[in-house]
Amino acid sequence: MEMDMDMEREFEFVGLIYQLEEAGYCFADVTDEQLQQAFSDSQDLRDLAVLRAA
Repeated sequence: MEMDMDMEREFEFVGLIYQLEEAGYCFADVTDEQLQQAFSDSQDLRDLAVLRAA
C-alpha cells in the first residue's frame, strides 16, 4: 500500500514537471532533490523555474 502511494506521488511529480516544461518553464538551475523537496512541501514549483525565452 505504501509503495502504491509512493509510485502515485512520483507519477504526479513527473507529470507536473512535464506540464510545466511544456508551458515554457525551465528547471536547469535546480537539482532534482530541490524539486522533489519543494513538491513534498507543496510549494509552487514555478517559483524554482525560469521561463524560457520564446
